[in-house]
Amino acid sequence: MNNNEETIVKLEKQYQNSLSAQKRYYESEIELLKSKVQYEKDKIKIELESKMTEELRLQKEYYDVKNVQDLQNQKEYFLKEMESLKVWYEEEIIKRQKETENWHVNHFNEEVEKLKKAYEEIIRTKEEIIKETEEKYKIQEETLSQHIIEQKKYYEDELKPFKRIIKLKNKLRKKNKSNNSSEKIEKSDIQKEEVIQIPVQNEESNNKPKVSIILPVYNVGKYLRESLDSLINQTLKEIEIICVNDGSTDDCYDILEEYKEKDNRIKVIHKENAGTGAARNDGLRLAEGECIGFVDPDDWVKPNMFERLYGLIKEKNLDIAMCMPDGYDEKNAINAPFPYFCDENFENIPDDRIFNWRDLSPFQYPMCVWNKLYTKELFDKNNIEFAEGLDFEDHKVIFGSLLTAERIFFIREKLYVYRYNREGSVLTDNNRRLIDHIEIFNIVENLMKETNTYNVLRNDFLDYKVHNLLYYYSMIKDEFKNEYYENMIKSIKETSLTEEETEILSKKYPEIKELV
Repeated sequence: MNNNEETIVKLEKQYQNSLSAQKRYYESEIELLKSKVQYEKDKIKIELESKMTEELRLQKEYYDVKNVQDLQNQKEYFLKEMESLKVWYEEEIIKRQKETENWHVNHFNEEVEKLKKAYEEIIRTKEEIIKETEEKYKIQEETLSQHIIEQKKYYEDELKPFKRIIKLKNKLRKKNKSNNSSEKIEKSDIQKEEVIQIPVQNEESNNKPKVSIILPVYNVGKYLRESLDSLINQTLKEIEIICVNDGSTDDCYDILEEYKEKDNRIKVIHKENAGTGAARNDGLRLAEGECIGFVDPDDWVKPNMFERLYGLIKEKNLDIAMCMPDGYDEKNAINAPFPYFCDENFENIPDDRIFNWRDLSPFQYPMCVWNKLYTKELFDKNNIEFAEGLDFEDHKVIFGSLLTAERIFFIREKLYVYRYNREGSVLTDNNRRLIDHIEIFNIVENLMKETNTYNVLRNDFLDYKVHNLLYYYSMIKDEFKNEYYENMIKSIKETSLTEEETEILSKKYPEIKELV
C-alpha cells in the first residue's frame, strides 16, 4: 500500500469515527429533548388538573349557593301563589254563597207558586177522580138495581112451580083428613106439576180453571219443552195452558201436539203468523180462568209461581199480584239477572202493603207483563188487550192494567226465569224492529189520557220516553240509525216539550237539546 492509500484509509477511519461521535451526540440530545418534553407534559397535566379541581370547587360552591337561593325563591314564589289562590277561593266561595242565596230568594216565590199549582192540580185531579168514581158507582148502582129487579123476577118465575107443589101438598094433607079417596086425584095433580123443568146449575161452571196461562209460540222449539214442563208441573193444578202457535216453521207444531196429548189442560191454536200481540189476544179470547198469566215460550217459571200469586189475589182481593224475575244468560250459560231486571230496579216498590199508580208511578220500575198475575175481570172491565202488528206490544197491557188497577201487591220472591242473550230475540238482533217501540209511546200516552192520569204522570212519562229513545238509538244497527233518528225526532217534537221540561231533561240527557 502506498502513502496515498494509507492516507485515504486513515481519513475514512477518522471520518467514520467523527460520524459515530456525532450520532452518539445527537442521540443523547434527542433523549434529553424527550425527557424535557415529558417533563413539560407532566408539568402541564399537573397544572391543568390543579386548575380544573379548583374550577370545579369554585363552580360547586357557586351552584350550591345558587340552588339554595333558587329553592328559596321558588318556595317564596309558591307561598305567595298559594296565598293568592287561597284569597281567590275564599272570595269565590263567598261570591257563590251569595249567588246561591240570591237565587233561592229570587226563586222562592216562583217555587211556591209551582207547588201551589201542583197541589191545585192534584186536588183538581182528585176531585175529577172522585166525580168520575161517583158517576161510575152511580151507573153501577143503577145497573145493579136493574139486575136485582131482573134477578128477583127470574127467581120468582123459577119458584112458581115449587109454590104450586107446596100448595097442592098442603091441600092434599087437608083432604087426607076428610077423604082418603081423594089422595089419588091430588097425587096425579102433583105429578103433572112436577114434570115442569127446573133449571139445574151447569156442572162445567164448577170446573173452570183458576188461572189461564197464555203462551205465544213462534220458532222456539229449542226451548219450548222446558217452558211447557215448568207449566204442567205447577203446584196449582186448576190451570189451563193456552198455546198459540203463530205460524212456526220449526218443530213447535209437533211439540205442542205431543204435550196436548200428554196433558188435557193444554189447549193449542195453530194459526198463520200475525205477531206476538195478535197471538196473545187470541189466547185472551179463549181464556176461561179467574186470573190471567203470561209466559214467554223461551222462559220458564218456578213450580209454585201461580199458586203463590193466585193465593195472594184471593187472600187480599187484588187486581194484580207481581213477583221478582230471575235471569238466565243463554250465551254464557249462567244464572245471572238481566241488567234491566236487576234487584236494584225493584227496590222502590213497596212489598208490605197494597198500592196503585197514585202511590207509585208505573214508570218508576221495570216494565214486563210476565211477572204478574191479573184478574180476568180487570181485563174485561177495562177492555185491555195487546197492540197488534208491533214489537213491544206488551206495553199496552202493562200500562193499561197498571193505570186501572186499584189493588196491586208485590213480593220479592223470584218466581219467573227470564232467558236473555239468545239468538232471534229483538234485543239480541238490534234490528229494525226496535223502531216499533217509538209508536208504543203514542199508545201509552193515549192510555194515560183515557185514564185521566196524563197530567199527573207526564214528567215520569217524559223521562221514561227520552231514556228509552236514546237507549235503543245506541243499540240499533248502523244501517237503521238514520230511519230511527228521523222517527225519534218526530216523536219528541210531537210531545211539545215546554222550555222548563227541556231544561230539566237536558240536565239528565244533554242530547235532548239537539233533538228538540
